[in-house]
Amino acid sequence: MSLKFFNELSGTLAIELTEPTKDIAANLANQRATATAKISELSFAPEVFEGGKFRELTGEELDRVVLELSVLNLRGFGDAVAHPAPNGKWFTVRDLVAAVSETERRTRHQTGWYGGIDVHHVYFEGIHPGDDGVWAIHWGS
Repeated sequence: MSLKFFNELSGTLAIELTEPTKDIAANLANQRATATAKISELSFAPEVFEGGKFRELTGEELDRVVLELSVLNLRGFGDAVAHPAPNGKWFTVRDLVAAVSETERRTRHQTGWYGGIDVHHVYFEGIHPGDDGVWAIHWGS
């Protein structure tokens, strides 16, 4: 098992809102959600960076066992979400992708970044265990 493989995947959290984003400042490309915007769609599809380009994961890679836990408590920027392992023993890459997506779907609205949902920190940087038994999803910008 190798969580290292999962944590080295590249990917962007795609967030669609009910309202258009706004500029944070005049000379920056950074965007922010309005305070009233809601998430209408959210997805996460990681890729492998190989040979200088990105490619989709193979079925074999998606089915690779990468974390031996019966329950994964996972947090993005909001509350922790408990994810039971589908087989009660471990998580595959596919299972972790689903857990990351579901955690963000349930909690991303709790971020309050510049007064709205954080649509800026969306570049996947892995999951890491915390001292409290809750794993953290790391997102970069």
